[in-house]
Amino acid sequence: MDQPGHDTGDTTPGSALYQADSLRDQRMWDAAALAYRAYLERRPEDWRARIQMGHCLKETGDVAASLTAYRDAAAEAPNSADAHLHIGHALKMMGEGEGAWRAYARALELEPDNIEASRGARSLSVLASSVARRARAPGQALQIVFDSSDLVAYVFHNRTPTGIQRVQLNVTARALLDPIEGVATVAVAFDEASGFWREVSRDLFLRLWRLSRTGGEVDAPAWVEVLAELRETLRDGEDFVFAAGASLVNLGTSWWIRDYFLRVRQVMRRYGVRYVPLVYDCIPLMTPEHCQPLLAEEFAQWFSSMAAQADSALAISEWLAADAQRIAAEVVPERALQVSVVRLDADLRQELGVAASEGWSPRPDLPEPQEDFVLCVGTIESRKNHLMLFHAWLALIRRHGAARVPRLVCIGKPGWLADAAMTLWRNSPALQERVSIAHGVPDVSLAGLYDRAMFTVTNSFYEGWGLPVTESLSFGRIPLVARNTSLTEAGGDAAVYFEPDNLPDLVAKLEQLIFDAAERERLEAVIRDTVTLRSWGDIADQVMRVIAARNADQDAVPAPPVLVAPSVIYPLRLTGGGVADRSKAMADLIRDGLGWHPLESWGCWTRPGLAKLRLPVDPAVVGGKLRLYLGCVAPEGSTGIRLRAFGSEGDAGPFQRVVTEGGSSGSFACVLDCEAAGSDVIVEIDGGAGILIDITEGSAGRQIGLGVT
Repeated sequence: MDQPGHDTGDTTPGSALYQADSLRDQRMWDAAALAYRAYLERRPEDWRARIQMGHCLKETGDVAASLTAYRDAAAEAPNSADAHLHIGHALKMMGEGEGAWRAYARALELEPDNIEASRGARSLSVLASSVARRARAPGQALQIVFDSSDLVAYVFHNRTPTGIQRVQLNVTARALLDPIEGVATVAVAFDEASGFWREVSRDLFLRLWRLSRTGGEVDAPAWVEVLAELRETLRDGEDFVFAAGASLVNLGTSWWIRDYFLRVRQVMRRYGVRYVPLVYDCIPLMTPEHCQPLLAEEFAQWFSSMAAQADSALAISEWLAADAQRIAAEVVPERALQVSVVRLDADLRQELGVAASEGWSPRPDLPEPQEDFVLCVGTIESRKNHLMLFHAWLALIRRHGAARVPRLVCIGKPGWLADAAMTLWRNSPALQERVSIAHGVPDVSLAGLYDRAMFTVTNSFYEGWGLPVTESLSFGRIPLVARNTSLTEAGGDAAVYFEPDNLPDLVAKLEQLIFDAAERERLEAVIRDTVTLRSWGDIADQVMRVIAARNADQDAVPAPPVLVAPSVIYPLRLTGGGVADRSKAMADLIRDGLGWHPLESWGCWTRPGLAKLRLPVDPAVVGGKLRLYLGCVAPEGSTGIRLRAFGSEGDAGPFQRVVTEGGSSGSFACVLDCEAAGSDVIVEIDGGAGILIDITEGSAGRQIGLGVT
């Protein structure tokens, strides 16, 4: 303990303070903190007891709540060096270097000869070095952390990867196997139970990668074993500690992880982490009619938050990069999103090294070894327009007879809004005979299918790249492709194109490729002579080089913060709808630290203890006295909730207690006055011990503090 005792209040045996001290001395930190809080309800002026409560809270790991207690003590005793020293200690632990420096300086100013102040003086140099460590030291390897959270969530239910998982597996595996010079690579996954990332060891990730490519059986012993080890890693692993200045690279999706960016901001502030997502597409924003409404809403919220917080981004095509930059500029026009293009022009044949003679294992939903067939790879969903493709096959069958029409082999399971296509297929005996739908096909079998197909077909309204087009080219097979979005980048001059949503044109191109063998041979020769593809290792190298160059660029100007403005209402809730906008970004961005429950449609609950809002302001525009209006909801039975607002470079000042009549629930506005000092206005909400809600059978419920709207 930093301060073994104090000399105020009733410390006789049996008194409230005596009990709190006794629990503290027994190192029963949670119980002691509650006892001190109960004592302070009656003796709020006892600043020394507040410091003791802060020590106990810090020992429980709740540094943010300990900071509140220390600041309360400083408000009661502004000339106490001890209070300011402990404020400095807490701020240092939270990674807030500038605030910690000011607190230590204040302690030295008050008592330059005090032993505790001398300790604080020595901490100044320690703090300086810790702040410096948030930036990568010259010559130190850059840590690139590959966030594999959605990949891990996917493999718990599926073994064979789809497009996004294939990219994650191959790029991450190659980066782990062979990082470029000056880079250290590691894979992590987000654990929702703990609310943090856990490391997935190199060996474990590589086993997962290899097994995902060589089989589709989810009950195979080797697959079951690797998943069990993965679950154990998430359940029992230690929270991952980022290196200073690391880059957190998300090669998958994260919009399904609740409050993902709350955690990202925490490591950005604590370790100087740079967040770099790979954007695969803007489908929910560009073609929301092909997405479920909830997906469009989640993606719009994610994209808005990403645009306001990412250090830079990767995109898989020039078309997509232009879309992403344009939409980001609509969300936060003052903060241009830096986007680098990493094309997914990977050579699947080179990667797998599979001989064509190996083919695929016999299955009733796959063609016979000598059968002619056309291959279509991709999840069956409305955006990929299998419905039009099935109508084209019906037209071919009716015009030429089923015997002359090759089988259409669709590799992919039904996904978003697939009902129309699947209903047509189920209700048509002709389609049932000449169209096969298969999923759970491992990469080695898929390679055999590509190698023996007559040609491939890809019909989609929007793609971020079009991986099946590139994979077709890698096996020398002609891709017949809808002429739109980035599909023309994936197909280049070697693909055959048909006009989007034009059934007669699609049927005509299909007839040409099916019935004119000489034309097929000519087009395949063009592919052999002109197409050059890369290995997944090359793509992984580019990802690492782009990130390392961005990190090493001393002339790169950091993106400016997204500022709040006076006289503007900022909803702290999910605003809904499938449009990315500034209000969505701000609702996520201004919550600071982990003292919050996820956003909801009505507003947001704080967790018990301390929750913070951080409102970035322009000191040149916002100065002097400010008044903040905060929409609040008090849960039924809540008592002891306190709030205060202050400038990031000013004194915190006392809390303002929220009083609800008889502990009743209800909505109200809380008015907080403060002085604008520094680049941020901080709002601290002390939710106390909290109220238990959402109790259902089998659920422990949630502890909440104050609702904010």
